Amino acid sequence: MNNVIKLILNRSNIEWALIFIGFAVIWMISGLFIQEPESPPIPEKKDTMVRVVDQKAQNFSKEIVVKGFTEADKKVLVKSETSGKIISLPVPQGTFVEEGEVICSLFIAERKANYDKALLDYNSAKKLFEEELFSSKQLQNAKSIYERSKLELDYANIKAPFSGVVDKIDLDVGDFLNRGSTCATLLDLDPMIVKGDISEDELSVVSRDSKVKVITNDGSAFEGQVTFISSSADEMMHTFAIEIAIANPDGKIKDGQSAKAILLAKPEPAHLVPLSILRLDPEGNLGLRIVDKNDLVKFFKVEFLQDTEKGVWVTGLPLNSRIITVGQDYVNNNEKVDVAVDYRLKQDESIN
Repeated sequence: MNNVIKLILNRSNIEWALIFIGFAVIWMISGLFIQEPESPPIPEKKDTMVRVVDQKAQNFSKEIVVKGFTEADKKVLVKSETSGKIISLPVPQGTFVEEGEVICSLFIAERKANYDKALLDYNSAKKLFEEELFSSKQLQNAKSIYERSKLELDYANIKAPFSGVVDKIDLDVGDFLNRGSTCATLLDLDPMIVKGDISEDELSVVSRDSKVKVITNDGSAFEGQVTFISSSADEMMHTFAIEIAIANPDGKIKDGQSAKAILLAKPEPAHLVPLSILRLDPEGNLGLRIVDKNDLVKFFKVEFLQDTEKGVWVTGLPLNSRIITVGQDYVNNNEKVDVAVDYRLKQDESIN
C-alpha cells in the first residue's frame, strides 16, 4: 500500500494532466452515441364544438292583444216630444223592433179632437182662399194650426228611430210622461263595437286592414274589422283608442261584455327559437349567437316579438342564420368553432 502511494506521489504533473485529458476525451466521444429521450409533442388546440340549426326567416305577424268591452253601435234614449199619460207599452223589454214601430203610446183623445178640428178648418180655409174670401195670411195660419195638431197627434205614439232592441223601459201604463222624458233605451247591436286601447309602439304596426279575432268572456270567438284608430293619444296613459266592428245579426254578443281582440300586425321576417338560447351581451342587449360562413361566432341583437308554445319569435338575425343552440356559453365573439347540426330543432318546432 505504501508503495502505491509513493508511486502516485512520484508521478509528474504532466502525467496527471494527460490522464485527465484522456478521461475528458472519452466522455465527450461517448456523448455522441447516447441519444437523449425525445420530448412529448405539444397537442394542437382544437376549436370548440357547438351545435347549430340552419334556419331561414319566415314572415310572421305579431299578435297584439287589446282588452276592452263591447258597446252597441247605437245606444239611444228614446224621449217624448210631448206630454201625456201612458196608455200602452206594446213592446216588452228585450224585444227587437223595426224602425218606426211604436214603443210607447200616450192618451190621444184631446189631441185627436184638436187634429180633426184643425183639419176641418184648414180645408175650409183653402176653399175660402180659392173664392178670394180668405187672405194668404189667414190660409197660412190655418195650415200652421193643422200641422202643429198633426205633430202633436204623431208625438203621442213614440216610435223607434232605428231598428234595434228595446233594452230598458222604466215606465208603466198610467204613468205621466213629460216632454223630454225617456220612454225607453234602444240599442243597435249589429254591428257590435269592441273598444280598447293600443300603445305607441303598436300604433305603427296596426291599420284598418288588420285582421282581428275577438273572444268574448264566455269563450265565443268572432271575426272583426278595425274601423277606427284615434289620431290623438290619451293625455294620461299615452295610448290610442281603437274600435273593432263585429257582425252580430243574431244579437248573441251583448252590450258591455268584456272582450279580448287579437290583431295580427303587418308581417315581418322573423325566426322561431327556443327561449333558453337567448343571451345578454356585456351591454345588456338581448340577442343570439350565430356562426357565420367563416365558422366565426357572431352576436346579434334581437327584438322579442312573441312567446308561443313552440318557442319565441325574434327579429334582427340575417335571413339565413346558423343559430347556436348548444355551447353558446363557451365561445366568444369572433371565435372560430367547429359546427355540428342540431337535429332536435326544426323551423316549426322547439327543443323538448
